[in-house]
Amino acid sequence: MTLVALVIGVTGALVGVELLASALYAHALTHPGCLEAGAIPDDVGLEGTQDVSYLSHDGLMLRAWYLSPQNEAVIVLLPGAGGARDGMLREGAVLARHGYGLLMTELRSCAHPEGQTTLGYREAKDLTEAVVWVRSQPGVVHVVALGYSLGGVAAILGAAQDPQIEAVVAEGGFYDLAADIANDGNGPWWALPLYQTILFFFRREIGVDARAISPISVIGHISPRPLLLIYGEQEVAAAHPWEQLARAGEPKALWIVPGCGHGQYLDVAPEEWERRVVTFFDGAVLREADEDG
Repeated sequence: MTLVALVIGVTGALVGVELLASALYAHALTHPGCLEAGAIPDDVGLEGTQDVSYLSHDGLMLRAWYLSPQNEAVIVLLPGAGGARDGMLREGAVLARHGYGLLMTELRSCAHPEGQTTLGYREAKDLTEAVVWVRSQPGVVHVVALGYSLGGVAAILGAAQDPQIEAVVAEGGFYDLAADIANDGNGPWWALPLYQTILFFFRREIGVDARAISPISVIGHISPRPLLLIYGEQEVAAAHPWEQLARAGEPKALWIVPGCGHGQYLDVAPEEWERRVVTFFDGAVLREADEDG
């Protein structure tokens, strides 16, 4: 074998490995499975919930637990990747103590028949369908959203499109999917083609360009509705929360939880989480009530 043939063979093998790795990564990213823990509302002291379902914008059945409000306001709770409706039970229990109704919904990775995740793009459209369903229930005047991780991304994207969502709390979401996949361009030079290949296969998987999934690009459209961003101190380098805050319109707030990693907000600072989130939603609902009155 000549040296040229050897080089060509090795190069071809490396390209093949890159393509395979990129395709597998893109598939795993869009098919996280449905990560149900098997918990139910009774496990966290939530009584009076109903087992309900509604249709996504493209006809998938999404399951949820619904709790009627005591204060005319319902919070749509959106879980992270894996998308099971039991993913936000603890948060729901805290908020229900303050009179809020809840729609604790699954995301499309748990849909029936099972749908792949689109990392927020179609989940944002599904949120609009959830809001329509909630507003059809008796005793509901206000609808707000709280999302974690992927759910936080969907909450921002959805509220930017749908003025029916009156306030948003978004926890731990990425700021721009394409930049997140490419590590903000800070990886080694030889990895740059790999990032582009992943983006190509991502689009092949879901039919959506990752560059279109960019909360920071649309976050300003939520204003004048209130926005609260929550991040752990240990995740701020990748999430760019200050940049997101700068792009958002008023009223807006950012809470960086000291000593906290991704998804640990309620564990690390339970009393502060309750105070901040309830105060935020109370202010949003009262503000809307004053304007309506």
